[in-house]
Amino acid sequence: MKAVRALWFDKLVAPARLRLFVWLSLVTQVLIVVTGGAVRLTGSGLGCPTWPKCTEESLVSTAEMGFHGLIEFGNRVLTFVLLIVALLTFIVVVRISTSTSKIGKLSIGFFSGAILLVFGLVAHEVLGLVVASILVFSLSFGLMVFFGALIIRVARGESRHGLVVPAFLLGVGIILQAVVGGITVLTGLNSWIVGVHFVISMVLIAIASLLVWRALPKPSGEIASMTSALAWPITVFGSLTILVGVVVTGAGPHAGDAATPRNGFSLEIWQHFHSYPGYGLLALILLAGYGQARVSGLRFKPLQMRVILILLVVAVLQALIGVIQARTGVPALLVGFHMLGAAVLASLLAFQQFSARKITR
Repeated sequence: MKAVRALWFDKLVAPARLRLFVWLSLVTQVLIVVTGGAVRLTGSGLGCPTWPKCTEESLVSTAEMGFHGLIEFGNRVLTFVLLIVALLTFIVVVRISTSTSKIGKLSIGFFSGAILLVFGLVAHEVLGLVVASILVFSLSFGLMVFFGALIIRVARGESRHGLVVPAFLLGVGIILQAVVGGITVLTGLNSWIVGVHFVISMVLIAIASLLVWRALPKPSGEIASMTSALAWPITVFGSLTILVGVVVTGAGPHAGDAATPRNGFSLEIWQHFHSYPGYGLLALILLAGYGQARVSGLRFKPLQMRVILILLVVAVLQALIGVIQARTGVPALLVGFHMLGAAVLASLLAFQQFSARKITR
C-alpha cells in the first residue's frame, strides 16, 4: 500500500508534474481535433452508427465494420485519454491549491455525480428511457452542477487567476464534448451539430492554453499600447474566421459519410466570406507586431513579440492552405492540415490575448 501511495502521490500526481500535465492537456486537445478531422475526411463519421455503444450489440468496433469502424472507435477512445489527462491535471492543481481540503471534498461530490451519470447510461441501455433512468440522469446532473458551482466559487475566492477553475472547466468541457459527439452520431452527422462539436473543441483549446499560461513562469517585458489595444480585435477577427470556416465546412464535400446532407450554402461564396475576416486578422497581427517591434525590437526572445510572430506565421500558412484548397477542389489532405491550423490558431489567439493583458497566475 505504501508503495502504491508513493507511486501515486510522489510520482504520478506530484506538484512537479504540473508542467507536463498542462502541456499534455493542450497537446491532446489539439490532437483530438486532428483525429476528429480524420474521422470526417475518411468518411468514417458513422463507422460506429450509434452511441454510447459502437453498435446496438457491441461496445467496441467489430471486424465486420472494417476501417471506418476502427477510425471512429479510435477517436472515441482518445476522449478517455483526454479525460485521464484532465483528471490528473486537476488533481495536481488541487494539491498545490491553498484550499486543497475543501476543493477535494467538493470534487468527491462532483465525481459522484459523474459516476451516477455512467450508471444512468447503463440503465438507459438496459431499460430504455424509463422513469428510473430519467431520475438517475436528473440526480447526476444536479449533483454535478451543484458541486461544480461550489468548486468554482471556492477556487475563485482563493484566486481569480488561479489554476483550479480552468483545470476543472477543461474536464467538464471534455464530458460535454463527448455528449455532443454522441448527438452528432445519433442525428446522422448533422452539419450544424458537427460545427458545434468543432467550436467546443476550439473553446477547450483556449481553456487549455489559459492553463498553460497560468502554470508556467513568464518573463516580464513592456507591452506596446498598440499591441494591447489590438488584442481583443485580433481575438474577435480570429474567432470570426474560425466560425465562418465552420459554415464553409458544412457546405463542403467532406461530410463524414456519403449519405450525409450538407447545409445547402454555396461553397464558393462562403469561401470568400471566410477569407474576409482572415485577411483582416492578418492586417491586425501585422499592426500589433509593428507596434510591439517599436518597443522591444524585432527580436524573437521577448515573449509578446514571440507570440505575435508565431501567430503571424500560422495565420499566413492558414491563408495559403485555404487559397490552395479552394482552387484545387478542397482535397481531404489539405482540409486536414487546415483543421490542424485552426486548432493551433485558436491556441495562439488565446496566448496573444493573455500576453497583451499581462494575465499571470
